[in-house]
Amino acid sequence: MIAKQRLYLTADKKTAVAEGDKRAAFLYAVPGDEIPDSAAKQFGLVDGGLPKPGKPATSKDGQNPAGKDGADDLTSLKGIGKATAKVLADAGIATFQALADIDPAKPPLMIPGSGEADWTKWADAAKEKAGAAN
Repeated sequence: MIAKQRLYLTADKKTAVAEGDKRAAFLYAVPGDEIPDSAAKQFGLVDGGLPKPGKPATSKDGQNPAGKDGADDLTSLKGIGKATAKVLADAGIATFQALADIDPAKPPLMIPGSGEADWTKWADAAKEKAGAAN
């Protein structure tokens, strides 16, 4: 993937943020830089940059896996409330399948105020819901 915007990492180097974000600590990429696929997946990058706020994630073939409206109700999963669902959606994780594809050992973002986010439980529950939807 080729970067299309300036991207920064937070101080803990676990989250990619846009230029101007107050959490930005390290310059990660500028337009034209090559971004490894593993980093694009880890940071939830889409088309060379951060996903647009509220933009639903897409499957690997570029199709919207959630159907017409694009998003699943992630709040139906135990431990995910409205605020967490919004943070996930803003990061491009708006479907059960997108959440199921997360590697719990390397979550793509920190959830502010969540304490210890249980990515393993969320990913497992999302896999069940995604499987039921197919």
